[in-house]
Amino acid sequence: MELIGGFSGKRKKRLKIKKVMIGNNNKFFSKVHLLQFLFAFFVTAFGIITAYHTAIFGIKLDLTKKAESEIVNQLDKKLSRIEIHINENLLTKNDFYQFKEQMDKRLTRIEYKLKIKK
Repeated sequence: MELIGGFSGKRKKRLKIKKVMIGNNNKFFSKVHLLQFLFAFFVTAFGIITAYHTAIFGIKLDLTKKAESEIVNQLDKKLSRIEIHINENLLTKNDFYQFKEQMDKRLTRIEYKLKIKK
C-alpha cells in the first residue's frame, strides 16, 4: 500500500467519498430543503394562529355567556320586586294587566336587540 499525504489507499478512498457527499451539500439550503422548510413553517404558523384565535374566541364566548347570565339575573331580580309589589295589593287587576302588557313589549324589544347583537 502506498501512502499519499500520510493516508493509506483505503483511507484516501473514504476521504474522496466523503468529499463527494459533502460537495453535493455545500449549499445552505437546496431548493427542496427550502420548500420543505417553508411548507413546515407555514403549517406551523397557521396552527399557531388557529390555536390563538380558538382560545380568544372561546374566552369571548365565555364572557358573553357570563354577561348574558348577569342580564338575566338582573331582570329576574326586577321581576321579583314587581311580584312583591303586586302581592302587597298596590295595583288593581286592570292596572296589572296593562303593566303586564307593557313589560311583555319591553322584554320583546330586549330579546330582539340581543338577537341583533349576536
